[in-house]
Amino acid sequence: MTDEEITAGIIRRDERALDALIDKYGGLIKSIVSYHLHENYRGECMNDILLALWKNMKSFAPERNTLKNWIGAVCRYKCIDYKRKYYNDSPARLDERIPSDKTADSGIMREETENEINDLLSSLPERDREIFRRRYIDGDTVAVISGELRVKPSAVYNRLSRGRRKLKRELSKE
Repeated sequence: MTDEEITAGIIRRDERALDALIDKYGGLIKSIVSYHLHENYRGECMNDILLALWKNMKSFAPERNTLKNWIGAVCRYKCIDYKRKYYNDSPARLDERIPSDKTADSGIMREETENEINDLLSSLPERDREIFRRRYIDGDTVAVISGELRVKPSAVYNRLSRGRRKLKRELSKE
């Protein structure tokens, strides 16, 4: 079947046209969904995509785009919807909303992690330690750090690079 026949058939609610669409573009749909989603959500998403194509084929405008590109766009946006749904329902997000008895444990873990970071960074000169903390722990940009420390951005990059090399050597000793 041609794209025009597939489009007309789906608009008429002819299931053979949907079968032809799956035969012709099923690989495309599967590859897009596989690229964007974890395997747990792929099957359900592909079914939702086929349902969306079935229900919304009237909105396809062949003068603006090809059927293949339109199907690709529908797939991509459905995958984005699934990512949003997955993110909102993920255990990490639920843990943030539900109070937990693990608060004391996480405080201890955080303190241990901070101590390990401090021990590791203690091998660096004071200025490099400050740059490392601000860049990698506080998340400041190189531009902000260089501006506040009144040094060139290239100097900040050099100190970060040298510090990483030194820390790698320190870690490889352990």
